[in-house]
Amino acid sequence: MIPVCSALLLACNQDPSWSTRPANGTAGEPTIAGEPAAAPAWAGAAPILDGKLDDPAWAGALVLSPLVDPGNGTAPGKSPVAAWAKVTWDDSALYLGVVVRDRAPTSPFGRTDVDPHVWGKSAGIELILQPGDPGDNRDYYEVQVDVNGAVFDSHFDDYNLPTDGQGPTKTFGHQDWSSAVERAIFVHKDSFYAVEVKLPWSSLAAGRVVIPPHAGDVWRLNLYTFRDGQRQALGWSPLRGQGNFHRSSRFGRIRFVGHQGP
Repeated sequence: MIPVCSALLLACNQDPSWSTRPANGTAGEPTIAGEPAAAPAWAGAAPILDGKLDDPAWAGALVLSPLVDPGNGTAPGKSPVAAWAKVTWDDSALYLGVVVRDRAPTSPFGRTDVDPHVWGKSAGIELILQPGDPGDNRDYYEVQVDVNGAVFDSHFDDYNLPTDGQGPTKTFGHQDWSSAVERAIFVHKDSFYAVEVKLPWSSLAAGRVVIPPHAGDVWRLNLYTFRDGQRQALGWSPLRGQGNFHRSSRFGRIRFVGHQGP
């Protein structure tokens, strides 16, 4: 069952996707060729995964905003998938929090369904992560979480590869890989939903870069929000006609920086 709001960052008659949206977010596109966005590590207690983004760990986290049209990079008007997000990390995991202004999010899937095609039928968020900074589409990860907590996750060798099969049984990447992602969803009826995700570093395979990352390391990632079979979608860094959501040369770049906190 989707939880209904009883308390959040503010009184529940407000919409945090606008009224508590951080004023100074970092856009994704300028980080592709420019300075990567700085993602501070957190030295205190890890966020409690309840979908509320009110733990001290989030206070100084990197803000990913605005999310824009994935094709041309224009800022949306009143898009139902308008969103802002925060990123932080520690020695054990990457933490992502996303608030989405979807007033009527839906999903036909259950939390324990295995790799359902949430992009086709659900309201949800998508994180695509390439360890390191090559931008060559080799060795990257995709994690989608929908409003019911259903997860699709996969590991790819190259751009959209491998794939196998056709129709509803088609597989994308190495779906036998599991992100072991922990997640919590918080829904305020007729207003917004929020997602908190913990992605353990231990789920990522050893490859071309050190995992977990060290302070100073630069990785590539993109974040998307979507609904209606992705007919309505926004991304942190736009694609500019250079491919689909998986094109890592168009991902934003983040730099892991040293610890903050108590």
